[in-house]
Amino acid sequence: MEILMKNSINSLYALAIVAHPDDESFLMAGTTMKFEAEGKTVGVLCATRGEKGADRLNRELTEKDMAEIRTEELQQACSMLHCECRGFFEYPDGGLDQVDFEQLVTKLISEININQPKIVLTFGEEGISGHKDHITIGRAALEASKRAEPRPEEVWKASIPASQADNFYEHMEKRKVHRMHFMKNRLQGVADDKLTRVNVEKYRGEKLQAIAAHKSQHVPSLIWPKFLEYEYFEIVKL
Repeated sequence: MEILMKNSINSLYALAIVAHPDDESFLMAGTTMKFEAEGKTVGVLCATRGEKGADRLNRELTEKDMAEIRTEELQQACSMLHCECRGFFEYPDGGLDQVDFEQLVTKLISEININQPKIVLTFGEEGISGHKDHITIGRAALEASKRAEPRPEEVWKASIPASQADNFYEHMEKRKVHRMHFMKNRLQGVADDKLTRVNVEKYRGEKLQAIAAHKSQHVPSLIWPKFLEYEYFEIVKL
């Protein structure tokens, strides 16, 4: 694992554990900005470097090139969001569901123990979009949080409300690139009354800027408009 911005180890209020560069901006940027405005520190830990991402700028890039570009994009987005990029694991993009799950959990336990967050932000059971990497990192982050010493107080699992699942599914179906990376099941979402809704309209501009920092992936039509109004989490208390 490469640690990018861990000068002196200090505990965080929240640690976002995501699968790819840009997950932090699409799904959690408003919430992390809200935490930052309240004087709470946030870090981001990414499982892959996103080398399988389709280059939206239509350049002829190798996977190595894409990994380097997306690493820089995540660092830039974190700077905009006033988050600390706490590092990357070198897991294969699109292949997290094939790795040794216990090894992944063990690595995450170590990082949670080091950073000592009160809250872990990650993916819910459907990985928002049904992406297998999202689902795997969400499960591993929850399991690692349960075993960490000290344990975080809560795990916030980014989710889609059941009332919006059909619309979001149709939105995603038109925009998927690597369909083999996604579960075949139709998204069900999480019952609305089980979710905490965070109003992030105040941070719309900053969120859009953070998303746009991921230039290799940025297409305005990819943005689910609801995510600029609210971010939704199923909160698990530990």
